[in-house]
Amino acid sequence: MHLPIYLLPVAGLVIGLLISLMGGGGGVFYVGMLTGLFAVSMDQAVSVSLATIIPTTLAASISHYRAGNVKPKIGFLLVAGGIIGVVAGSYLVTIIPIKVLKIIFGIFLLVMGTGMVISRKKKQGKEEISENRQLEEPNNESKPISKLLIVKGLVFGLLGGLMSGMLGASGTPPILAGLYSMGLSSLEVVGTSVMVLFFIAITGVLTHSAFGTLNWLLVILLASGTITGAILGPLLGKRINKKALEKFYGPFFIVFIILMAISMFF
Repeated sequence: MHLPIYLLPVAGLVIGLLISLMGGGGGVFYVGMLTGLFAVSMDQAVSVSLATIIPTTLAASISHYRAGNVKPKIGFLLVAGGIIGVVAGSYLVTIIPIKVLKIIFGIFLLVMGTGMVISRKKKQGKEEISENRQLEEPNNESKPISKLLIVKGLVFGLLGGLMSGMLGASGTPPILAGLYSMGLSSLEVVGTSVMVLFFIAITGVLTHSAFGTLNWLLVILLASGTITGAILGPLLGKRINKKALEKFYGPFFIVFIILMAISMFF
């Protein structure tokens, strides 16, 4: 039994809240929900997903920017890589079987998840020292961006764009992994990721528009809920203790990425 489409705004509200609080674009959630719960065909689900990501991530980006959670300099490094990745991925999907692409990305994500576990352990070991120096050191935005960060930003952005271009998803896991490994706080990871995914989604819609039919009724119904959730999420986030968020977000990102990696093999 499938749900009627007039319930899409309610489902969108829930996803919008999760996106704005947890980070990402929600492409995987959209496609799974549309095909599984609302019996939407796969080609329409992908195109609707990419189109819905745009207003959702835009609304979340604005809210997070106002809250000081967006790091534009770092974010635009991933955007640059992401745009290249989307275009390349849209071409590769025409010459490489989807099953092969999913296995390749599953391996990539497992490597990223492992790297995040190692990075988290190192961060915990230096937590007390960092806490004492926090008031003395400038934040990441005022520091000059090192060559290593530039390379990391471009590579992880490229991987996110490839995932979007090849699989029709938002490319969330590589973007979250990249920002997390670049030393951003959990709230900065969330805020910057939605900004990056906004630009990736725009490129994705343009490159995928020729491959599927875009059902604007589904986009409007779903987006009406997701935009509301994306606006409310950062407001709710302000009421939550930041230290508690830090403890939750790290493990959440790691588990999310590893589960996504496992799903690629099925």
